[in-house]
Amino acid sequence: MRNSVDENINIVCVSDTNYVPHLVALLKSVQSNSGHDDTFNVHIIHDAISEDLQKLISAELRGMEVRWYSIVGHDALTLPPLLQISRATYLRLIMDEVLDESISRLIYLDIDMVVTGSLKELWQCELGDCVCAAVPDPGINIEAFAQKYNLALPGQYFNAGMMVFDMQRARIDGILRGALNLLLEHPSKFEYADQDALNVVLWGKWKQVDATWNFQREFMYDDLAAWRVMSRDRHTVPKIIHFTESVKPWKAGEWHPFAWLYWKHLLRSGFAGEVMRKENIRYRDIIKMWLKYLFKKPNLARGSANP
Repeated sequence: MRNSVDENINIVCVSDTNYVPHLVALLKSVQSNSGHDDTFNVHIIHDAISEDLQKLISAELRGMEVRWYSIVGHDALTLPPLLQISRATYLRLIMDEVLDESISRLIYLDIDMVVTGSLKELWQCELGDCVCAAVPDPGINIEAFAQKYNLALPGQYFNAGMMVFDMQRARIDGILRGALNLLLEHPSKFEYADQDALNVVLWGKWKQVDATWNFQREFMYDDLAAWRVMSRDRHTVPKIIHFTESVKPWKAGEWHPFAWLYWKHLLRSGFAGEVMRKENIRYRDIIKMWLKYLFKKPNLARGSANP
């Protein structure tokens, strides 16, 4: 554990205009579930979010210190979008360029997440000699990945949706620029784009933390076998829920038993109506998600839930 228990928690997110409602839902979930002494500096690195929209978002997040970083003309934005992921995702690879050098530690969060508890324990995790802390991605064949990129085994592959970074070490080692350069040189080589590139440059340099800090959809497959193995405490509700894969909680076809938690926080914002209209979501759909949450959540704790 680190001694600076009272220091502000630095959270970094990247976004564009299309993902603003989901960004707001995530940050409201952080704020709603914070401890009484948790304080936050939120750093939003963005692709063309207007100043008027920035003001609306900051007003939604009263009590948080929100700082905006507008990126124009950076080579990171020349990279192609991946599947359902916008090009804004590559902006996490320039965190060291745009954030003040006084920021020595940060928690990066994808915006298809919700937080259900205080982040203080995660913020204070001991990194030792590692550059970052993360949670493994269960959907990756590690041996095949290592062979493809000529990496030594044994090794582990992490999901980049949640990362705790020692920014001083990251700057010294040139980690983020190294990952970006790999993508710029070979943009079609990496199946999972910047996540793959980050895993290449951080191979053997990251620390595994409990799966409750990045509960991915795949943990629910096979009767939660992966979740039971990876989680020491078997929390009824993980601390960070990551809606991985293409179906998201703002989509009508979402079946995730924790999808309600996204709507719980979005409905407390001024962006819920916009999402409902865009995605053709009705209140009865949200009620179904709420009921699924109520009745499926206990099954998750017992390890017997199925999609």
